[in-house]
Amino acid sequence: MGKDFKSMVTRCIYVGKENDNAKKLKTMTEELRDLHNNVMKRVKMYEDQQKLKRLEKVQVWLRQSDAAIKEAEEMLMMYVSSSSSSNGSTVMISSSHKVDKKICKMLKEVQEIKSRGTFDVVVENSGVVVGGGSMMVSTVDRDDQTVGLEAVSGLVWRCLTVDNTGIIGLYGVEGVGKTTVLTQVNNRLLQHKSNGFDFVIWVFVSKNLNLEKIQDTIREKIGFLDRSWTSKTEEERAGKIFEILSKKRFALFLDDVWEKVDLVKAGVPSPDGQNRSKIVFTTCSDEVCREMGTQTKIKMEKLPWERAWDLFKKNAGEETVKSHPDITKVAQEVAAKCEGLPLALVTIGRAMASKKTPQEWRDALYILSNSPPNFSGPILAISLQHIIVSFL
Repeated sequence: MGKDFKSMVTRCIYVGKENDNAKKLKTMTEELRDLHNNVMKRVKMYEDQQKLKRLEKVQVWLRQSDAAIKEAEEMLMMYVSSSSSSNGSTVMISSSHKVDKKICKMLKEVQEIKSRGTFDVVVENSGVVVGGGSMMVSTVDRDDQTVGLEAVSGLVWRCLTVDNTGIIGLYGVEGVGKTTVLTQVNNRLLQHKSNGFDFVIWVFVSKNLNLEKIQDTIREKIGFLDRSWTSKTEEERAGKIFEILSKKRFALFLDDVWEKVDLVKAGVPSPDGQNRSKIVFTTCSDEVCREMGTQTKIKMEKLPWERAWDLFKKNAGEETVKSHPDITKVAQEVAAKCEGLPLALVTIGRAMASKKTPQEWRDALYILSNSPPNFSGPILAISLQHIIVSFL
């Protein structure tokens, strides 16, 4: 009786440990999937919109993470199956023990792959590296992307050099070039090693605000790689980030902010004249600028017609636009439909570069005329892709 009871208790304790490992693997796999999707989203944005090529190391990581996610999910299904069929028998416990060993091994593999999922760069363009994790975008050979944005980029840069401006907000409709400006400034800081900042940190925030992910990105950039991080509470993580950043000068770039980011909860010290740190963010909302307590607010406007037309012609090709009098006229109407938004002008201009007949241009104009009334809004890139597919 005593031996049976001891055996039963031992099995219960063991099964409890199994459950913990399975839960950890499930959580870690979900986090890896989120990271995989985020990296893929950034890669696809550059590939689809700017025709850039992903780096080989990024492609390898995407393959490895995808395979690990699938394997982990299959293993968890096996675990559920083995657990449900086990009635406490020695044979079933032994089988479950083997599954748990595999789960422990898989957990380590998923953790290792996840730890390699933060990239400073994700794509390349004719040998010029542009950004992903830290969102660097080289201004070399990028005039077609930055027409009319140089002045704004220069203004943000000047804000980084004065002491009375700690939080800078860039706002305007989607597609107007906010991220391009932010990446130019970020890239310029990273290129100048003697920029005066100890840390230059880029965080892609997005619509679904996740404070834990923001903290995780920051701690990787500041070099806090202690394994105890995952077991810390939100407050403890904030305390560790604050402890490090409060002793350093940092530039924090927050891209695509939809609502107020509580920097205190994240552990980010407030920029002031003493620490001379800077926080720059992009948003579509003037209200978010107010809630974030910006000292300098910069509204980004659409391009005036002359510049918009020049940008469109540069991407569609002067020869194509001037190849027929009818094409020139229709091309102007197509460019006007882009409403002065650089992203739309570049994307549609490039899509029309191969169209050599007036009818093809008239077809494109018809498609644009029957698309949503404007290109503003959170689905801009998706809308452009659908329109381009219609051009083919």
